[in-house]
Amino acid sequence: MSHPIGIYIHIPYCRVLCPYCDFVKARTSGSVPAEFTDALIREIQSYAGSADVQSIFLGGGTPSLLSPQDMHRLFDTLKQRFSITSQAEITIEANPDDITRENLRVWRDVGINRVSLGIQSFDDNVLRFLGRNHTAETARRACTQIADAFDNWSLDLIFGAKPAAAWEATLNEALTYNPPHISAYSLTYEEGTPFWQAKAQALPDDDALDHYRMTRDLLKSSGYVHYEISNFAQPGRESTHNRIYWRNEEYAGFGPGAVSWLDNIRSRNAPGIRPYLNAPVLKLETSPLTPHEIQTETLIQYFRTAEGITHECYRERYNAELDTHWGTVLERLCRRGLLVHTEQGYRPTEIGFELNDEIGLALVSETPNSRIENMLQ
Repeated sequence: MSHPIGIYIHIPYCRVLCPYCDFVKARTSGSVPAEFTDALIREIQSYAGSADVQSIFLGGGTPSLLSPQDMHRLFDTLKQRFSITSQAEITIEANPDDITRENLRVWRDVGINRVSLGIQSFDDNVLRFLGRNHTAETARRACTQIADAFDNWSLDLIFGAKPAAAWEATLNEALTYNPPHISAYSLTYEEGTPFWQAKAQALPDDDALDHYRMTRDLLKSSGYVHYEISNFAQPGRESTHNRIYWRNEEYAGFGPGAVSWLDNIRSRNAPGIRPYLNAPVLKLETSPLTPHEIQTETLIQYFRTAEGITHECYRERYNAELDTHWGTVLERLCRRGLLVHTEQGYRPTEIGFELNDEIGLALVSETPNSRIENMLQ
């Protein structure tokens, strides 16, 4: 029997387009257009892969803009097409503006059991800098309502914005709501976004690193497990869906620009909303990966997590020894202080979290030929 997959559903509509966001998105003054939900349902109905599901994640964009009617239509389709396990984690990303009693009731009714709330900051000056539509007071009210309605929820925060001095206060205020999970991402200035034109205003790297270390130290001292570079959870509250990505397990993506990873093939939907509406079943690209590429990506993803990868895990997945395939480069990363080698396997150090891209670059540079040459030395 195949392992249950994850499902990602991309809802690209927003009331306000955040100037730092480079996801597929479009502006709407109201709810998500029914025309889009129609196309999304057609795509889901056409899916012919694995039917067992362990997680569903509605992301965006702003999936909390789905109307109650379309939310029910979407989940009726998902339940007809897939076998959703009783323990499945079902998450919706939400903006504070959309937290109402009616929405919370609808979300629970369709089976959503986790909310990821995009606060970003509890400081009005930071929110204005980020181009966010909500205020700090709206964020506070949303946290209270979510905490009352859902046992499992997460706060999304962004550090590296200005004024920089506001970050510590935002962290401390976040903790007063006792969220089971906190995601803290560094502000990035992505090419093609309005922020890209203003990248000179970015905080110096050392200041952003100080924010990251402050986040790590404060949350760990408050009982959170730093289980992935940007993610912290109270024990046992780690995100099931995100762990699918970080363990390079299978998932199906629906919606414009969504990516799927199934049967060793990565596929991607067309990123434009109009092309998607016209042909929601069409895949823009489909790329079979070689065994070496799959193994490389698996290690890169596992090394984003505090647990790293064990010898047993690698042996079970690839019928090979981790050290035979990768020992030379992994020991080199250990000597640099980015990984540590234990009896169980390899895991990143705190420096390895801070310089995680260097781990990925080293693994990508380790071609199959170079691995053979290293084994013969």
